[in-house]
Parts: sequence; structure tokens; C-alpha cells
Amino acid sequence: MDPEANGGNPAQPANAHAIHESPSKKSLPDHVIESRDRSASTWTTRSTLVSVNRPIYQTRTVRDKYLKIEEKNKSLKDTVRRKIKDSCQCNRDRWKKGALSVFPFIRILRKYQWRSDLPNDIVSGLTVGIMQLPQGMAYAMLADLPPVVGLYMSFFPVIIYFFFGTSKQISMGTVAVVSLMTGGIVAAQTSAWRVDNGIDEAAAAGNLTDDWIDREMAFKISIAATVSFITGLAQVGMGLLHVGFVTTYMGDSLVSGFTTGAAVHVFTSQVKYVFGLKIKRFPNLFQIINTYVAIFENIPDTNVATLILSVICMIILYIVKVHVNMRYKTKLKMPVPIELIVVVASTLASHYGEFHDRWGIKVVGKIPAGLPEPALPAFTNVSQYGVDCVIVGIVAFAQSVSLAVLMAKKHHYDIDSNKEMIGYGMGTFFGSFFSCYPIAASVSRSSVQDSAGGRTQVASLVSASLVLIVILFIGPLFENLPNCALSAIIMVALRSMFLQVLELKQLFRISPYDCAIWLVTFLCVVILHVDMGLVVGIVFAFFTVVCRSQTTKVSTLERLSEVDEYRPVSLYSKTEPNVRIRIVAYNSALYYANSEIFLKHVHRETGVKPEKMRKVLKKLMTLNDPLHSNKKKLHDSKIVEMETVTPQPEPPQAANGDTSTHGQDAMTVHRASIIGPLPNLDPRPFLYLIIDCTAFTFIDPVGIKILKQLIEDYKTVGITTYLGGVRDDVWSTMEHSGFTKTYEKCIFLTVRDAVFAAEEDKRKRLHPLPDMDGVGTELEYSPTMPLLEEEDEVVSLTSAESSNMWIKNSEA
Repeated sequence: MDPEANGGNPAQPANAHAIHESPSKKSLPDHVIESRDRSASTWTTRSTLVSVNRPIYQTRTVRDKYLKIEEKNKSLKDTVRRKIKDSCQCNRDRWKKGALSVFPFIRILRKYQWRSDLPNDIVSGLTVGIMQLPQGMAYAMLADLPPVVGLYMSFFPVIIYFFFGTSKQISMGTVAVVSLMTGGIVAAQTSAWRVDNGIDEAAAAGNLTDDWIDREMAFKISIAATVSFITGLAQVGMGLLHVGFVTTYMGDSLVSGFTTGAAVHVFTSQVKYVFGLKIKRFPNLFQIINTYVAIFENIPDTNVATLILSVICMIILYIVKVHVNMRYKTKLKMPVPIELIVVVASTLASHYGEFHDRWGIKVVGKIPAGLPEPALPAFTNVSQYGVDCVIVGIVAFAQSVSLAVLMAKKHHYDIDSNKEMIGYGMGTFFGSFFSCYPIAASVSRSSVQDSAGGRTQVASLVSASLVLIVILFIGPLFENLPNCALSAIIMVALRSMFLQVLELKQLFRISPYDCAIWLVTFLCVVILHVDMGLVVGIVFAFFTVVCRSQTTKVSTLERLSEVDEYRPVSLYSKTEPNVRIRIVAYNSALYYANSEIFLKHVHRETGVKPEKMRKVLKKLMTLNDPLHSNKKKLHDSKIVEMETVTPQPEPPQAANGDTSTHGQDAMTVHRASIIGPLPNLDPRPFLYLIIDCTAFTFIDPVGIKILKQLIEDYKTVGITTYLGGVRDDVWSTMEHSGFTKTYEKCIFLTVRDAVFAAEEDKRKRLHPLPDMDGVGTELEYSPTMPLLEEEDEVVSLTSAESSNMWIKNSEA
């Protein structure tokens, strides 16, 4: 190591940091030395300084010395072979682990505290079961199915999820979004069936019999069961293939905008029941617009009695849920089951008041007692809605797993998203044999189950048992339940979804991109349809990721002397510039979509574009070569007023590592007015360009190509380029592409290593201007910006004090 690199002290390496400890505190105990003083809301260490003494490391050196052998020699073939070998091993421990993996409930029950957990699960299970009854019937009607189907879904799939699910608190069953999407498929297929069988003509002529009505309802149930079968298989398959990561592409803003838009669809679908109107269900595209047009056209046909009963139910539901259950949540052991109270009260009033016969209020109708017989789905026209079934499965999984993760974090346990997907799929698949449609986790019921003290999915067994009692014995008693009461329950339950609009203001402050995702997804779901809006939202979210990488700016870094770190000049004060070295950072991955933008930003931030710099160097060397026959002389009238900055030798470093100039070169400023050829000046504002690659999460072949181009372009103008902080995975990509074979000497472990290497290199050698077309000269370094590009003008060159860069001003 060069002794002069350390201010004449050969005992310390050139890249060592000056570290000192207060003499008065050396004898103090460690806990006193490590004490921290708080000042201006910031913790600062006052007595302990960090010392780093090591050589300058290139990335190759560190990898060769410290990288694990198995990581170094690992190949794709070896990895696949090891995976196959591990999966084929059969022993007792592996069988035990496999059983616990397939049936997570075994692990949960092994740790079950029967005395403390069982009472809480019973209370929460009964509470959720009471909620399941009205919600199940209401959401089944939203899916264009008989209300009893909602009761079936609250029993069969819930039991299956108990065996395969990993979440302890979520409540599975009917939810609004999945019911709406399933209802769209059922309605579309039913409309085609009615046309094929002439049902619409028979209904218009008044010849529609009860037999055809029963056959239509059976057809709807068969379509819903087919949707459940395909959705369940798709979820199980994706879970086995570990495709649970697909929901990571559905961020919180996208899900929030999607669920809010879906809530508009759900609300709109229930308006006709509230007004007692008979309006057909429109196709997917522009469904909401067409529905409201039809509502306003048929508003004179409103059933006033149905409207009054709906308003009464909604007022009661809102008052109790918002002003009682929410306000006195901490004082109530369980929330008031107002939905069940409304269902029971409206059923009794409808039965004894004969609402259907007197005022034409539509009621639920016949509800069969007992469990349905298991049957295979019909698989009618599967090719027309198979893709929609997969989308339903993804939406159901996204809503459910996000809620499961939230509950797991709250109660400090882990869930497996792939096992969760298998659990949802198994419940949905099994339910398809019992007239069910796809299930999902309900936010409201899961919150109640958790707040009521539910510890495990045993609470779901209790709620399912209560629903079973209703199915077997009590179901027929709800035949006179008004449909408008169920619609009121659905519409009031949507309040929490609509309140998500209030988060937009804060979301915009946090991230305008996420706010844009929310708005685009919401508008597309409302204007187009649920499934189409979801696809557009996901595509737009991907587009914003690309936009974020393309809008990332290159920033110049300088050293903060007090903390010895490199930070952006635009954000931090008291930074120390080095006129010989320029450090730039790019906080994004480097790939095909932003590589050209990265190159342009580097040129703009550094102020040096190699192509223009080569022209300037060629002109300068031509003017300074007296033997060049084709040189162009300046006119006698051209006056070049300039300010040159000549670096002076650095003063000796003090014992404490500080200098009077704080690490900067002493400068001597010369001013002159020269008539004739330009003097010998180096137009290069820096000699070393260091790129901070710490934020390069990945790089592709196009990004590697751009780095090669950047290094070679700056090399032609005599500027050396170093890379610092290259990640291991980025290094691997560079290594496979052959980049490291050519440029490994330019890649350093950290930015600081690259800076020290540049400092050492500039002390050891001169930096002459490069040879341009056979015309070359050696000039001493003087920091300026590119010189004249036009010859017939009077130019004034002055030094900018803030950046030591030449500013070019044209005069008339």
C-alpha cells in the first residue's frame, strides 16, 4: 500500500477510517460508553466510534474467498436431482410430516386446551351461526339461487374446511362478491336456457306452469354446482402447484377498489327487490348503467308496501349495527343478532299479516326440509364459463387468504397460503355435490368470531351444527320471509365496503400510483363488470410497476463527512464533493423497459455525454496541435473569457484524520481573456464514474448491454467507470452473460471500496486526454465542462461555485 495514500502513515491502509475514542471515557464501563443521548427527537451515539480497517475489496475476491462451496457449484441439474431425491424418501418422520401437512387440524387439536378453548369456541360458534342463517339466505338470493342454498353452504363446505384449513379464526361460507360473480354466470346460462326452451314466450302468454318454474330453479342449482366443482378443482390444483403467490399481484389498493366496485354491483342488484320491481338481469358489460335505466323506467310500478317494509328494516339494521353494536362493542359480550331478529320479525309479520296475499310482497317460498341428496353436477356448457370459474376461485382465494393472514398476525401464528388454497378448494369441491356454489371467508363473520373469543375452527363446527338444526327442522318456517328483508340485510352490510372510499385521500398522500390503481379498478368494475374490471385492474397494476421503474431518477451521491456515508446531494446538506469522482445511484432494477432511460439519466446527471465529449476533445486537440494541417483557427475578434480551476497538492493529513479543507482539494482560480486558440484545458469534469448498484434488485441481458455500452463510451473519453454494491443474484446474471469476465476489475464490493480504489488509482498515474483520430496530447487535469461546439460566437465560460462546472452563455 502506498504510504502517501494515508497522509504518510504506512501503518494504516489507504481506505481506513480515522477512528478515535475519547480518552476520558476509555476507563468507563461498557454500559456507560454505549450510553445514548437523545437530542431533537434523534438518538445519537456520543461516546462510541466505529472503526473499519480492511483492504479494498473487489466483488470477485469476496465471492472466491467467502462464498459457500455448495452455493458456488450449485447448478439447476443438481437442484432438481436433490429435490427429487428428497421427495422420494419414505420414513416414519416423513409420513408423519406429510399427514400433518395434509390435515392441519391434527396439529391444532394436539395443542387444544379443552377447558379454556372449548367454552370460547362454543360461544363464538353459536354467535356466528346466528349470523350465518340470515346472511346465507340473503347471499344465496344474490347468486340468483333459492335461499336454502345459502344454508347448505353454511354447513357442508364449512365442515370440510375444518379438516384442511390452517386459519383458526376465519368464518367460511357465503360472501357478497363471490355470490355476485356466481350469480352472473348462473343468470347468463339461465337466460340462454329460457330462450332454448321458449320460457320467455310462455311467460309472456301467461302459460308458464309451476313445473317449468321448478325446472328452471333446478337448472340454476346445477349450473352453480358445476361452477363450484370447477372452481374447487382449480383451487386444489393451484394449491398443489404452489401458485398461492398469484395473490401477491393483487395489492391492497387493487383489492380495495375491486371490492368497493363489486359492492356497487351488489347494491344495484338489490334495488329492484327493495322497490318490488320485476327487472331482468342484464348481461355483464355496462350492467349497472342498464339496470338503473330500467329501474327509472319502471319506477311508477313500485310496490309501496315492499318499499316501506325495506326502509323500516334498513333503519333498524343501521341503528343497531352502527349505534349499538359498534358503539358499545367493548361492553357487549356478543353483538346483538339484529339480522336474525329482523328475519324472524319480518317472517312473523308477513305470515300473520298475509303480506304476500294482501299487498303482493314477494316472499321466499317453499323451503325443503332435510339435507339434499348428493348428486354430480350437470356440466352444461362448461366451455362458456370455465375461465370465469377460475377467476371466481382466484377472487375467493384473494379475499379469504388476506383475511386469514390478518388474523394470523393478530394471534401470532403462521398460515400456509398454498394449504389455505387447498382448504378452500376442497370445501368448494365437496360442496358442489350438495347444491353449493364457491365459498370464501366473510369479513363480518370472521370479525365477530374473533371478537367473541373464538380460538380454533371448532367454533365453525358449532356454527355448522346450529345451521344443520335449522336445515333439518326449522327451515320450512321461513317460507313467508319477505325477499325485501333479505335485500335490506345485504344493503346495510355493504356499508363497510363503501366506507373504503374515505381512504382515497390518505392513499393519494402515501402513493399516487396506488390511488390510481384503486380508481382504475373501481371504475372498470363499475362501468364494465366484475371479472373484466379485475383483469383491467391487474394489468394496470403491472403497468404502474413499469412506470415506477421508468420514472426513477439517477441521483448524484456525495460523502457525508460526519457519518462517512454517501447520500443524494439533492436531499442532504453538508456533503463533500470530489471533483475527480462522480457517484450516481439508480434506485430500480435495470432491465429492458428502463435501460435506455437509465443511460440518458446518467448522461444528464453527470453532465457528460460521451458522444459530444468526443467532438469537444477532437476540437481541443486539433487546436493544440501546431503540426495539424487542417486545424481551424479562431477569428481575431473571438474573445474567450474563462475561469480555470487548478488543483493544488493536498496538505498533509493531520493526526486526527482532518484537514483544513475538509477533504476537498485546495483550488487556485485564474481569470484570463485570451484572443486566439484555446489554451490547454481538460474539458472532463471528472475522471471516475462510480455507479451505485445496491438497488439493482435484478438485471436482464438488455441492462447488461447498457452497462457495457456505458463503460466503453466513457472509456473513449478517458473516464473510468466502476460499479459498487452489486448483489449476488445480479452478479450471477452478469457472470452467466460473460460480463464479469471482461469487467470484473471494475466491480467492487461497496461504493466506498470503489471510491477508495479510484482515489488510489488517480494518485498512481496521470490521466491524459485520449487519442482522438491520431491527434493526441497530454494535458493536466482541470475540471471544466465541454467546450465550444459552435465557432462563430462570443462565448463566456465561468465556473459555477456550487458544482465546479462550466456554464456556457451565448452573446449577440
